Amino acid sequence: MSGSQASSPIEPQAAPATAAGDDARLATSMQNARVMVRAVARSMSDEARLELSHQFGRSMVLSWWQTSCARHGADVPLRQPYRSLPKYTLDTSLTGIADSIGKLAAQLEPEIAAYQIGLTYTYILPASYRSAHGIYYTPPVLTERLIDMATQTGVHWSNCRVLDPACGGGAFLAPIAKHIIAQLPGCSPRILLENIANRLRGYEIDPFGAWLAQIAVDTVLLPFSAITGKPAPNLVTVCDSLQKPTPRNRFDLVIGNPPYARTRLSQDLREKFKRSLFGHANLYGVFTDVALRHARADGVIAFVTPTSFLAGEYFKNLRALLGSEAPPRHLDFVAARRHVFDDVLQETLLATYRRGGDRAPVHVHEIHVTSPRELKINTLDRLDLPANPSLPWILPRNIEQVTTVQALQRCTHHLVDWGYKVSTGPLVWNRFKDQLHPRKAKGRLPLIWAESVLPDGRFEWRARKRNHEPWFEIRSKDDWLISHRSCVLLQRTTAKEQHRRLIAAALPDRFIEQHGGVVVENHLNMLKPLDDTPQVPPEVLAAFLNSRAADQAFRCVSGSVAVSAYELEALPLPAPDALGRLRTLISDGAARQDIEDECHRLYQG
Repeated sequence: MSGSQASSPIEPQAAPATAAGDDARLATSMQNARVMVRAVARSMSDEARLELSHQFGRSMVLSWWQTSCARHGADVPLRQPYRSLPKYTLDTSLTGIADSIGKLAAQLEPEIAAYQIGLTYTYILPASYRSAHGIYYTPPVLTERLIDMATQTGVHWSNCRVLDPACGGGAFLAPIAKHIIAQLPGCSPRILLENIANRLRGYEIDPFGAWLAQIAVDTVLLPFSAITGKPAPNLVTVCDSLQKPTPRNRFDLVIGNPPYARTRLSQDLREKFKRSLFGHANLYGVFTDVALRHARADGVIAFVTPTSFLAGEYFKNLRALLGSEAPPRHLDFVAARRHVFDDVLQETLLATYRRGGDRAPVHVHEIHVTSPRELKINTLDRLDLPANPSLPWILPRNIEQVTTVQALQRCTHHLVDWGYKVSTGPLVWNRFKDQLHPRKAKGRLPLIWAESVLPDGRFEWRARKRNHEPWFEIRSKDDWLISHRSCVLLQRTTAKEQHRRLIAAALPDRFIEQHGGVVVENHLNMLKPLDDTPQVPPEVLAAFLNSRAADQAFRCVSGSVAVSAYELEALPLPAPDALGRLRTLISDGAARQDIEDECHRLYQG
């Protein structure tokens, strides 16, 4: 290492400031390069592809580090990877691409550089490895927003201790190191390095991601290391955060973007986290429990997660735990998924929680990513959680839904009050492939697929899609698959980008009577009457669910692409005895707009 042991305050040489246009130009160049490497990787086996990702990643990091050292006039060796990387020999063309990406990255701020290198690494990774480890790095613009939210929730950067329990790529560690440095302007380089060493920690299960996170922090601290001759502190541990015991010295802030994936926990881990589990475990929910265990009594948790925990049944114990131990303070809904997280389909939320805090109204915002450096923030409302926080948290996702949520808070009825319960179509078709047939015959019943529920609210028996057949052969012990009564069918899988999330149609009595029963496939929900005379006829229920008013209401409840039975039964509804005019409109064959206006009136009063 070079440089003196001086301990006087310094102003380190920063990386060259780049304008937003320069960032975009550099990002485009790196994107073009990673597309070329991904094309090479696609022809490889998963094993070879994993080796390529690590070796190419190492070459990018080496080029980034050497270029950064040259800028600072430093002779600091690159920190070695935490674990030996597979031996994969890059050909000359790939070496040149890796070198160019590293040099381009050195023109960016360290956290942006690490993100771009991490993005290239994830592009090359086998899909199975990436999914199993939840390797989806956080865009810097969202990182800074979540750090700002943590500040508003009460974090003091001059003295806080911080943990990122899923720190791959250093998305949060690097910018937080910069925030700490900014709060200690008179601190000597030696004391500053010690300060960072005592206050910043990261855990990561992926060895390359952990190494990249550490190098990102090393790059932030490079000017101080060059002057003191001391290496940057080792802040990142390669480990499974779920296995870490609760620390004696907890953290003021636990922040991060935990992995998202349904997982099967060992018996020991399921016992450890049983307080927050109900049914299937999702990694991000378990990581939220980890954060609660690692945050001090008045500490802050700040996470980027999917929105599914806000209402899903599998998360009701987690919601109850958060409501009692760490109520939310700020919730920011990311308005669009495209161009935000690479290859991620879930709706995304930025959230902060305060351990031991009061159940104060939650600040809700909608954020639009307008450029790699900029956000547009819409303030939506301040809302109370339900008295029982295990129930779905009904929240607006955009400005238009604010009045909808206010209306829903006045509604005290649900599907059960209308005379219905919800179940999933019982047939999982690929378990009964040999019982699907193209033609009618004795012992076969109509098979109802999701495509039979048309966007205009009509039922039309169809089996036109690939692998779909119209008839199902009933065999011994298959009676549980047969439906003999009319119900409302509703598609189970939709997305926020669709014109409507709720797509329903009444299954006519005459169709069931004609065939003696039907079999309903698993991609449909069945809203079944509780008795022969429900409070609301099926055709009225279907029309209401297909309205824009009901669709907007459901979007304030649902947090995933699945239209679940649990969320449908939790949807607040008008009183059934208020539906007289809607019944008349439907029986009279009124125009669609008249029905829409009446459904709107029912919610808005």
